[in-house]
Amino acid sequence: MDKDRLDAFLRQIRLEERAINPEIQNRMSGSMIHFAEDLRLHGQTSRLIRLSTHGRFQPTPPHSHDYIEVMYLYDGSVTHHWDNGQATLTKGDFFFIPPGMPHWTDTCGAGDIAVNLILSTGLFDGGMAAARWLGEWYAECRKGNGQPLLLHTGMSAARDTVCRMMQEAFDPDGFSGEVVEQLFPVLLLDIRRGSDGLREMKERNVLYGVVRYIESRYRTVTLAETAAHFGYTPGYLSARMKRELGQSFSEFRQSFCMAQAALLLRESELPVTEVASQSGFTNMTHFYRLFDRAFHQTPADYRASAQRSAKHQGLDKM
Repeated sequence: MDKDRLDAFLRQIRLEERAINPEIQNRMSGSMIHFAEDLRLHGQTSRLIRLSTHGRFQPTPPHSHDYIEVMYLYDGSVTHHWDNGQATLTKGDFFFIPPGMPHWTDTCGAGDIAVNLILSTGLFDGGMAAARWLGEWYAECRKGNGQPLLLHTGMSAARDTVCRMMQEAFDPDGFSGEVVEQLFPVLLLDIRRGSDGLREMKERNVLYGVVRYIESRYRTVTLAETAAHFGYTPGYLSARMKRELGQSFSEFRQSFCMAQAALLLRESELPVTEVASQSGFTNMTHFYRLFDRAFHQTPADYRASAQRSAKHQGLDKM
């Protein structure tokens, strides 16, 4: 699924939306609904992250859930309400909703396109490293002090990353869940870099510059080079990244490079050696070992499976 197909997919009117009675009453007057994490994550390829489109043409009733919900505004606008406030999201905004907090939305029109990221609390139980700022927000939520978090990112790198996650989630193959999980830490860092709401944090934290340095040189960058550039010892820099970002230098770079490799295998005919090279790997044995660890399959088998999946999906749509 390329960007044009993703855009068409998100804008199409779905059967369940066509079936909505225009005379339907506002359901916000009904009883509050609570969604359990197991219900919403059951059967998904990723056990930690799920993406779904937000329904339009009627308001959502008051509800809460055990998981963290993140709404991304792809286009248009939508207004969220909770007991002591409201917020209107516009294109490029991310809205983080704490577990257990009752909330509801106004009616979305055809051009108001939102995607929900359902995050399992297992992200914070050793299932996946998460950025420090999100971990601190979640810790406050667990203490009962959590508030919704609205972050404005506009047309930043975060949009490209979340769209890549959508391409995987809405046109999946057997490896899409793992690719989504590989991209999630990158998304958190892109949000941190592009968000007005976190600008003060970025200015205080020199690691913002470190992350930008790594991402712009990911094919050849080394820990020693990066540490020297910022005036740190390699050991201190990697330990600080692990503490504040949830990933060491090598873990962050490998996650980013693996996501690049998976994308090239699916969307190009480049030889595996060239895919590895363009993704920042010079040692093929090391590349194969890391790829197998991430996707439990060789690059060639991954590409073949992705091509078969794309072919079958194409036949289904004929």
